[in-house]
Amino acid sequence: MKYVYIVLVGILVSCASPKQFTNEALKENLLTLDRKPITFQEVLEKNKGKKIFAQFFASYCPVSQDSFDDVLKFQKENPDHTFIFLSVDHSYYDWKRGLEYVKPKGQFYYIEEKGDGALGKFLKLKSIPRFLKIDEQGNIVVYKTSKVSDKLK
Repeated sequence: MKYVYIVLVGILVSCASPKQFTNEALKENLLTLDRKPITFQEVLEKNKGKKIFAQFFASYCPVSQDSFDDVLKFQKENPDHTFIFLSVDHSYYDWKRGLEYVKPKGQFYYIEEKGDGALGKFLKLKSIPRFLKIDEQGNIVVYKTSKVSDKLK
């Protein structure tokens, strides 16, 4: 019986969502709109002390495009949040062209490594869109959701 209890605790702990980003994920290089490099950690530091809503998307993805109306609604209901959009588009140029169709406003970054880099691996980024909520101290409050929902509020 003791063995079963240990196994169950192990399973529950391994399924828990992380509350902090790994150092490797924080070091992930991104590109700004004007193609300047910035790390994910620098983005978080720039927004320290703010509630962050982050969306991972691709401008070509119909599901990501459909999610923008829900994000706009969330923006109107939560003006105290900072909105960060991280793209996994095929290329920097595709991303820049696709941004003209993105309705929400916020900070936009391009992930050169897409889901294959340290950040993508940390998030287990297999599908988009993907939403995160990060508190004022940089802790992950919502690690994984594919829809804008009450979970993010």
